[in-house]
Amino acid sequence: MGTQREREREREREMGETTEKVKAEALQIMEAYEVLPNLVVFDLDYTLWPFYCECRSKREMPSLYPHAKGILLALKQKGIDVAIASRSPTVDIATAFLNKLNLSSMFVAQEIYSSWTHKTDHFQRIHSRTGVPFNSMLFFDDEDRNIGAVSKMGVTSILVGNGVNLGSLREGLTQFSRNWNASQKNKQKWLSKYSNKSDTSNHAT
Repeated sequence: MGTQREREREREREMGETTEKVKAEALQIMEAYEVLPNLVVFDLDYTLWPFYCECRSKREMPSLYPHAKGILLALKQKGIDVAIASRSPTVDIATAFLNKLNLSSMFVAQEIYSSWTHKTDHFQRIHSRTGVPFNSMLFFDDEDRNIGAVSKMGVTSILVGNGVNLGSLREGLTQFSRNWNASQKNKQKWLSKYSNKSDTSNHAT
């Protein structure tokens, strides 16, 4: 019995070390960007953890993808809010798992429910709850159709193939910077066009 417990302790210690290492690397990645999102939104199934909630039992102890917790902790340390947008028929299991993993208190919004709208409902609610504009959000999900629908709202959306990891974080922040810079350029263009118009109207009077 003792050896089993020791093995578990050893595993927990290793996981803790991995989390700290990933957190440090994630913070380092973020340092490289001038502009960061105000809010990062995560899907749950096959994004933060490697399973569908409806295929599991509440009594089980779930585990996250190896990089997930370190990334969440790094975002929080950087002062970036995190939220969940998950289309799940088993809200109770998803919520129980977040509690078991001691993650619930980290999220400013948890939108977990079945929906026919490819998560656009989830994002409307997250926006209402947090006040964060869509173009200041970054989203990770494992389904193409969700990425497509949410991108159209102006959210930088990244498709993950094997859970969220440091590679997808870097990809997300790079894409977010590009989108942000493009939207700022457009805004400048519009503003200068608008001010030129008002200048000419001033001269005319």
